Amino acid sequence: MENVNGGVQSVARIFSLIEVLSAHPQGASLQTISAESGLAKSTTHRLLSSLVALGYAVQDSFSTHYRLTLKMFELSSGIVNDMDILSVAKPHLDKLSRHTGEAVHLVIQDGIDIVYIYKAEAGIGSMRMSSHVGLRIPMYCTGVGKAILATQSYGEAERVWRKSTIRPLTQHTITDFGALVEELKRVRMAGYAVDDEENELGIRCVALAVPGMNGRAEAAFSISGLAAQMTAQRMKDLAQMGLSARQDILRDLGWH
Repeated sequence: MENVNGGVQSVARIFSLIEVLSAHPQGASLQTISAESGLAKSTTHRLLSSLVALGYAVQDSFSTHYRLTLKMFELSSGIVNDMDILSVAKPHLDKLSRHTGEAVHLVIQDGIDIVYIYKAEAGIGSMRMSSHVGLRIPMYCTGVGKAILATQSYGEAERVWRKSTIRPLTQHTITDFGALVEELKRVRMAGYAVDDEENELGIRCVALAVPGMNGRAEAAFSISGLAAQMTAQRMKDLAQMGLSARQDILRDLGWH
């Protein structure tokens, strides 16, 4: 049992380093990686050496910083590429981003969180957002999360809420379950969700779930823009364009 526990601990430590490295795509020093992973420098160095030897990380000969290699991306892309929703939705989301001039994201549900699997940039001069492919954030404080939850049962929404660490990311974040339930009712009636600076100040978005054949969704996409420019009428216009794009996606998926 001792060997088994030791093996599990080593695996956990390796993945903690991978998570730290993924947050530093340009590379990070041994000291930074050690501090952020909570591991001793000697342990960090030993595990990093293993990742480098296996080809999952590389050490810059000049700066001595470590970063992940594309081998990690190759592993994850094999999973993502098998997702019909990504391959089918991508051209429609690209078109939607071009037509709206806004950033468009595609996410999937993973437990109590959503994970970004695609981002269509609006183009030159577009705003910079904190979102990126691979980002994991809670469902309760995002438009895409609420759009997905609105297609699921009360019990499922309650389970997500109870297992989430509820905290106000901004002054607009919903932190009361009763308020979330009422919001989900509005989402069902409107056919789309709204993120009113709940996850990131200065950013508003319209989000639409992509339901399966049974009506339950585990994926959604959003159209995001600067809050100052996202007036009520602008949000309605974007919602209509989003509804049209969703119809095209569902048609191509064969999920009528």
